[in-house]
Amino acid sequence: MTLFLYKLAVTMKYRVLRFLSLFFLSLTLITACTGTKSIVFRPEPPPLKIAYNLWPGTFPMAIAQEKGFFTLQGVNVEHAYTVNYLESVSNFVAGKSDGLFIVLGSLMGVIEKIPDVQITLIADESAGADVVLAQPDIRNGTDLKGKRIGVKLGDYGELFVTTWLEQHGLTTDNVTLVNVEGEAVPAQFQSGNIQAGQTWEPYVSEAINQSGASVLFTSEETPGLMPTVMIFRSKVLRDRPNDVQAFIRAWFQAQEYWQANQTESNALITKALDLKPENLFTDGIKFYTWQDNLKAFTPGSTTESLHHTAKLYADFYIRIGGLSATPDVQKLINPSFVQQLRS
Repeated sequence: MTLFLYKLAVTMKYRVLRFLSLFFLSLTLITACTGTKSIVFRPEPPPLKIAYNLWPGTFPMAIAQEKGFFTLQGVNVEHAYTVNYLESVSNFVAGKSDGLFIVLGSLMGVIEKIPDVQITLIADESAGADVVLAQPDIRNGTDLKGKRIGVKLGDYGELFVTTWLEQHGLTTDNVTLVNVEGEAVPAQFQSGNIQAGQTWEPYVSEAINQSGASVLFTSEETPGLMPTVMIFRSKVLRDRPNDVQAFIRAWFQAQEYWQANQTESNALITKALDLKPENLFTDGIKFYTWQDNLKAFTPGSTTESLHHTAKLYADFYIRIGGLSATPDVQKLINPSFVQQLRS
């Protein structure tokens, strides 16, 4: 009896194994014939972490998030928003975000710290929004002689100021440039440490209200010199091109929505970023549409071309010792993601 049961168990085990083998063989043949691929479960990629700051040219970020445009285009985006501009740049340099909105001049100043990045988008251009304020008795370039001008040295503001001085027959030898961040200009005016300073809203209004400062000149006099660009790490562009493409689609969608629905969009922005309505300004800012991007990404010999403007900044930083070698502008600028929106 025991031998019989043993033989029965062996027979049943054999039949089961044979059945399973035939089943999996059949499944393999069916899959091969139908062209169906095996299902491989992959973990969800982490969100694209994008850093930006208190600058209206980057506020379509808030609209895209609040209106669900990122989700609609198929990309998960995490905002890394900060009020302080230099903080957002420092965080990116430290590897805390995948992408960053940064003024082109600032990028060229730190490019040796983050050489493996590429420009994929132009968000806007300061066309009057960046301002040099001065004491009421300073009305022109001649009045600036011997005065102290607050500006972030080694950054785009320094080239902005020196370019204007040169246009008016002056050099930095005629003034004293003091290293001051734009956010600190109102306090520096009050303390009397500077008699002029480069900044932007809401700090322009703050300095005017507190110290009676007046506008001496703006970035409207230096067209094309101060664009804000979107950079990604090259690894992100290589590993997640579809996410980057989706991000750019959502960006332009949000930008167009803001233009068509200003009241609603302004409310979304002020709520999302905890802004006072009076601090939401767009005067003096030229938003770059898709067509503007295509034009600016075309090589040229004026500041209408991103290539030319980037070379201006590279030369400037070489001259002041901020760069040890001229970066390869052709490798830095990647127009392909904007160009692919043609289709």
